[in-house]
Amino acid sequence: MAFAVTGVLAAVAADLLHRALAWRGSVEVWRALEPWAPTIIPAHAGYTVAPWPLMIWLTLLVTLGFALAAVSVFVLRIRPSQRRWVRALVLWGGLVIVAVGVVGVAQLGQWLLWTETFGGAGGSFVRTFTLPALMEAARWGLLWGWIPAVATALIGIPSPRGRARGLLVRGGGLVVAAAVAATCLAVVTREAARSATTEVAQREQTEPAASPVPTDPPSEVASSAAPDFPGRCSPDDVVVTIAGSDAATGTRYLAFEARNVSTEACDLNGLPDLAFASEDGNAIRPLIEPREHSPAGEPIGGDAVTLEPGRTARADLVWRAPTGRPSEITVLMAPWPGADRTAATKTLDIVDDGEMTLTPWYVRE
Repeated sequence: MAFAVTGVLAAVAADLLHRALAWRGSVEVWRALEPWAPTIIPAHAGYTVAPWPLMIWLTLLVTLGFALAAVSVFVLRIRPSQRRWVRALVLWGGLVIVAVGVVGVAQLGQWLLWTETFGGAGGSFVRTFTLPALMEAARWGLLWGWIPAVATALIGIPSPRGRARGLLVRGGGLVVAAAVAATCLAVVTREAARSATTEVAQREQTEPAASPVPTDPPSEVASSAAPDFPGRCSPDDVVVTIAGSDAATGTRYLAFEARNVSTEACDLNGLPDLAFASEDGNAIRPLIEPREHSPAGEPIGGDAVTLEPGRTARADLVWRAPTGRPSEITVLMAPWPGADRTAATKTLDIVDDGEMTLTPWYVRE
């Protein structure tokens, strides 16, 4: 009980600290502190519609609690060492493993929705979203896990030997309970992620349609054009689309894809051109800064990338949460400033002056 309760409280405290820093800190401060303020609570627990935020919190914390209780039962019974620091280290390591496993289950629900929506095996989702989330869970376990481990080791008293049957019954029951809770967690995170993309459509079905006249719409072409260079793709030979979006712990991601639809190889260089419009058609102007690495941590150089016919390049827009209330945003995109923008709609939480980072076009090996 001590290990489970203190572990759950540590998860809640870490998430509250994470959100407090995200709300109040500048981009520079947040980048410096983010590795030291990890959380295992999925980001969309803070912005999906009811009842999903509460359901995510409950299922994740219940799964964590049962899993930690099962670990403590086996550690304190199978290794009844009188050296409390040994039990503390073993419990600490067990908490790290449990945290990674629970976050992996939460990511599983989102991965299922991703593969249903975009097809394939979801490898890009795993590299871009799942691996960073698992690394953050491991950091949470390392930074916060010593607290429940030490507390449990100090009060945990090994029971006499010869109770193997009771150990199996108690530990097995907790494992089964953790598995059931984990299944519920995967279902909840999948449906919560789905709700974030369908809220607008559902609202439009129940509310009368409005026809606002935009007073400040974004232009169809950027006001300034990027300089030309030899070998650059023709605007008609490149199609830019939204490759997907997601929210890992505390961070939003929007991926763009540029596909060479011509019969010859050509080059792309620099950042894509992006603009945004609200539901009423007026321009949203976030503050976008260049980003030198992908969401998975891979460095991105500033050199041009060559696209063979049919091949794609990728760019990632990243911003931290929370920013605004999710709504239907029109995303206007072009391979570079000066090319014609194409439009797509997406449920996002982009606001004026929101701080975002954008990678240049790059090719994933």
